[in-house]
Amino acid sequence: MSATAIVTAMSALAFTSNADRAEAHAQMSQREIADIVRTYDLPAGPISTALNSVADASGVRIVYDSRLTRSHRTAGLSGPHSLAEALSEVLSGTGLSFELSPNGKSVLIVLAQATGTRTDANESGATPLPVIDIGAETDRPQGTGRPGLGQGPGDRRTGYSAESAPTTLKFDAPLMKTPISVGVVTRQAMDDQQAISVGDALFTNVSGVTPSTAQLDVFKVRGFFNVLGNMYKNGLMEYRVRNLDTSNLQSIEVLKGPAAMEFGRGEPGGVIDLVVKRPLATPYYSIQEQVTSYSGTRTTIDATGPLTEDKSLLYRVNGTFFRTDSYRNFVTDRNFFVAPTISYHPVEQFRINVDFEYQNRTWVDDYFILPAVGGAPANIPVGRYLSSASLMTSMPDHLERTRIAYDMSYEFLPGWSLTNRLSYTSMATRNVNIAPLGFDQATGLLSRYAFVVPGTTDRTFATNLDLKGKFETGPVSHSILLGLDALKNYMPINLQYQPILSTINIYAPNSWQIENPYSNPVYSKAGQKWTGIYGQDMLSFFDDTVHVLLGGRFDWAETSTNKNLKSAVGAEASYVSTYNTAFSPRVGLVYQPQPWLSLYGNFTQSFGVANSTRVGIPLAPQKGEMYEGGLKAELLDKRLTLTMSYFDIFKTNVPYTDPTNANNTLLIGKARSQGFEFDLKGRIDDNWSVIANYTHDDVRTVEGASSYNPLTLITTQLAIAGAKLPGSPRNYGNLWVKYEADGALRGLSLGGGLTVVESALGDNANSFVLPGYTLVNGMIAYSTKISDYTVTGQLNVKNIGNTTYYQTAADRYTILTGAPRTFMGSLRVEF
Repeated sequence: MSATAIVTAMSALAFTSNADRAEAHAQMSQREIADIVRTYDLPAGPISTALNSVADASGVRIVYDSRLTRSHRTAGLSGPHSLAEALSEVLSGTGLSFELSPNGKSVLIVLAQATGTRTDANESGATPLPVIDIGAETDRPQGTGRPGLGQGPGDRRTGYSAESAPTTLKFDAPLMKTPISVGVVTRQAMDDQQAISVGDALFTNVSGVTPSTAQLDVFKVRGFFNVLGNMYKNGLMEYRVRNLDTSNLQSIEVLKGPAAMEFGRGEPGGVIDLVVKRPLATPYYSIQEQVTSYSGTRTTIDATGPLTEDKSLLYRVNGTFFRTDSYRNFVTDRNFFVAPTISYHPVEQFRINVDFEYQNRTWVDDYFILPAVGGAPANIPVGRYLSSASLMTSMPDHLERTRIAYDMSYEFLPGWSLTNRLSYTSMATRNVNIAPLGFDQATGLLSRYAFVVPGTTDRTFATNLDLKGKFETGPVSHSILLGLDALKNYMPINLQYQPILSTINIYAPNSWQIENPYSNPVYSKAGQKWTGIYGQDMLSFFDDTVHVLLGGRFDWAETSTNKNLKSAVGAEASYVSTYNTAFSPRVGLVYQPQPWLSLYGNFTQSFGVANSTRVGIPLAPQKGEMYEGGLKAELLDKRLTLTMSYFDIFKTNVPYTDPTNANNTLLIGKARSQGFEFDLKGRIDDNWSVIANYTHDDVRTVEGASSYNPLTLITTQLAIAGAKLPGSPRNYGNLWVKYEADGALRGLSLGGGLTVVESALGDNANSFVLPGYTLVNGMIAYSTKISDYTVTGQLNVKNIGNTTYYQTAADRYTILTGAPRTFMGSLRVEF
């Protein structure tokens, strides 16, 4: 494979007036030159500026093709580094690499990005050198720079670890220098495990993330979640989203703990940010066909490249068509998704990305109705459908979602930039949900009611503006972030019906009883608005070994709902708003006794979503507070990353469904999540890669609450101080190992995974237990070149042992089952 850019660093003898230094360099070996340690202080910005600074500091000359570097930026570099380390950091995440020449009197550096076609360096004034094949794309990364952290075809990371998360953190700094725990799922991990949903990608690859029983794409992070969601895309909130596809995602980043500083109102456990794929200057095309158990097929495409000769205008299109049945009786799913994006960067200092997404989905839904009998889930097949098949199959759910967004950044001075993001999402839905009302254990009869929504549309607008800059005050370096953001979600008057359905026997169900879906009409109208301003400064001193993070945010929040549910006129007339304000501070500290080791701690507070009852009575908002400490390490020449953390989180005003009135919501006081997390990711050597994580999390109610029914004069204890929150295992962990063969078997990959989850309690009263379980997963893949095409066949098997298990629960009627053994085969062609 030819290199598309060649950067030559001649010996210092030819380019410096210092004769002593030149002579010393001339006598050095390649390794000695690479190992010379110098102190760098490079701000985030265009990669060409950083390369020039490295050349100035190291005394070498760097020549490069500006057409390749113009689309890349670096997160910056500070502190003592060898030449090899400095170049690795500067080039990290760009798809470019380097190699030291064997000539001890000079240093040869190669910037490579596989295009299949050589770019003549003479066109930009660079001196052309012999082509050097370093295998930047089709082979595993080799050579001196950051083993296991290269870019694969289509900008897929060829490793499992990440060095930074600038979109989620909103500032450019290596994770090693931030006092915050961030879990990252790379594109390579998603591909290896064939994770086609966000949940599939998260549960096995990031500690502290577990399922919830919400029907939206909502996941527990460190034991907490909100039913409206904790999901963001490129730093902007995705409100009430469901069934998100991974086909256009470059990575998934989980910011642990209260994220008020970055995102405003949210859960104290953490938030999830979806980072989309960006267009490439190098043409790339991929088509993949996947076949799964339960008659499932999934077709995905990925196409990207330049639209103009100077490569200032780039495009990318990702698309998916997916159809499947389910291990749950009567459940079907048909989903179409397309996501084109355009990038424009006429100069290195300016870039704008414009994204469009369209999703059209029709499916027979499955509310997780499975009751507990005695102290365990009912002993019935996990595929049994206890909703109304007659109602759900005749009125399948439908979703049509459109999202338009942009993000642009402008570096107006070296080290100083403005970033603006904006998104608008319209989501039209028609859906039917079945919910349990009660269960008679003696007879096996389950009573139910329905939520029937003939049609409604949610609209969400989100934006933010960030100013980032770097400067120094004496021996202290500052990296500041100042910003503001706003979000508005609006749902117009929504008519839904809430009919009482016939009972069903869970042991001998008749799912085809005729039901009347159009009774008991209810009208609702809702909205959310919030605005926030925030500021943050990361101070670095003592030779860049100590980093202090100081930040704060002030929020103005408005929650609107209607009290009168009986008519559209009444809903409009009774539409009222409540207002809340809050200040949320953040303080963090990082100490690096060695460049490969960081010790960190932080204190953070958060301001959550305002609660309300289903009858429109506003309740107090949720608030959070967290103390966290731990360590981060880069091992085996930075191929492997390790994070260990202890956390202690408090959440107040936790909502809970009133057991005497399902249309009412009560607050149960305060809950606490206290535990320890361990994450290990990366490449052990050229053949072995690993993802390992473990979570110990004790999630409990620390202040209980009760409910008084004036009709029966009975007081019901909602939650008892000391009781565990439902569906919260104390111990759980995952292991995934992949082997890539060499020699005659090169192209063959084998992978295996293990998930172990301890038993958990199923409801707030701690009246029944979800048994613990162990799952075994496997993968085999083979990739080969056929002419100019890379062809990859792959087979994944999940739950090889066909274990019956229950993922989580909300109460005694709502238990989420896990899928039996599932096969997924795929064939992908890339060129």
